Amino acid sequence: MARIHPTALIDPNAQISETAEIGPYCVIGPDVKIGERVKLISNVYVTGKTTIGDDCQCFPNVTLGTVGQILGAADVPNYLEIGARTILRENVMISGADPENEEPTRIGSDCFFMVNTHIGHDCQIGNKCVLAPGVMIGGKSIIHDQVWMGGAVAIHQNSWVGAHCMIGAGSMVTGDVVPYVITQGNHAGIAAINVVGLRRRGFNKSDLKNIRGMLHVLFQGEGSASERLQKAEAEYRGLEHCSLVLDFVTAKRSGRPLCQFRDD
Repeated sequence: MARIHPTALIDPNAQISETAEIGPYCVIGPDVKIGERVKLISNVYVTGKTTIGDDCQCFPNVTLGTVGQILGAADVPNYLEIGARTILRENVMISGADPENEEPTRIGSDCFFMVNTHIGHDCQIGNKCVLAPGVMIGGKSIIHDQVWMGGAVAIHQNSWVGAHCMIGAGSMVTGDVVPYVITQGNHAGIAAINVVGLRRRGFNKSDLKNIRGMLHVLFQGEGSASERLQKAEAEYRGLEHCSLVLDFVTAKRSGRPLCQFRDD
């Protein structure tokens, strides 16, 4: 039987695993599903059609599944899915997605969101993402796998961030960030390849050389943007890891411009 503190307020229709632990003063709505061994430490508010995966931890004052912070949002149960083993520290707030949309707001598995993180409505966050204190991600943004963000990062709504990026502390990201890079500044620009992160994830010297060469062609080579893309496709499309960037660049994204290399 689930361990539920007597001060917790839980709707009888909520689905809570028998191995979950619900701490003091938590509030859980009728359409919530809580998986195996989930821990809500205290004062956690979960509403909407929210599903929390196995082995997640929610620290005090986490708020999940609320209606998106947009004018005119319908006051109906919104959809949110959180993957297994994700840790949400104090004051994390994640909005759900309007039920008329195709996808719920989705958080991947094995993520770690530090204090005061805000995830807007309809966002799609990948696996193994780490967000430092004060990160703000605008609605309908897509963050791919293994993205790390420093403190006080702000991601403009509808932006994409590719896999294995490091978004430097204080970055104000107003465009889409291709995979494998580090950004910094306001407005954010690409500062370098995320060499340390990629090495930790098993990328070798040849991989890094190919990625560096491809990014140079795409962003700093001669010719128009379309000509540079055509050259990068011809030279790098068949190489391991490079296709991830090329697919990102050619994808039908939301219309945000690509984040460019910094001049300094």
